[in-house]
Amino acid sequence: YRKAVRLGLQGADLVIAPSRLMLACLKKHYGRFAAAEAIYNGRSDTRFTPGNKQHFSFTAGRIWDEAKNIAILNSVAGTVPWPIYAAGEGRAPDGKPALVDGPILLGRLDAETLAHWFSRAAIFILPARYEPFGLSALEAALSGCALVLGDTESLREIWHDAALFVRPEDPGHIRATLVELIANPSIREDFSRRARKRAGSFTAQRMARAYLEIYAKLLGSQRGVLSEEVIQGEYPS
Repeated sequence: YRKAVRLGLQGADLVIAPSRLMLACLKKHYGRFAAAEAIYNGRSDTRFTPGNKQHFSFTAGRIWDEAKNIAILNSVAGTVPWPIYAAGEGRAPDGKPALVDGPILLGRLDAETLAHWFSRAAIFILPARYEPFGLSALEAALSGCALVLGDTESLREIWHDAALFVRPEDPGHIRATLVELIANPSIREDFSRRARKRAGSFTAQRMARAYLEIYAKLLGSQRGVLSEEVIQGEYPS
């Protein structure tokens, strides 16, 4: 598998990743290849908007994925004042169920229902051990959630001071951070504003423009002149 990935990367005209950390990891583990600058993912704010915030924390992603680390919330849920809800696929591709029984499991949600949960959640928690970008965190930030994220280099690269970072293997630290946010509405609202402001820089238009410029460069264009209608058009959320 490693050999196949290395050959694929080295055979590409240009490799793009959604964070500088992801590119650095690829180079570390698979050797040298032609790479562009990182292009951060984007989302439209038409689907993800703040709603009437309610007293619960929310997480979303592949429940079974050890990198997402949602199982760490087993020892946190029930020990904090607010419930923790988790949305996502609970069964791994090999059929094994996720060992997650602390948060209230919602299963896999359709896009509209998921956006509704984001809009109502006051806090979004993603205690990831590893995350190339974290699209769910961006969707939560656009929805006005205060972010509690695993303390990884990539998530710090993307969110700077717009999130609270927790040690992924330390349930006590996660618990204390949630309790502080729950007990202090002013802090919670401050981080909600910070996250939403930061999320505003990760637009679908910016992402699409960056990719189109890369494609134009690969096609040999000197100026990368592209249709403004394409750049300004609607992009899937």
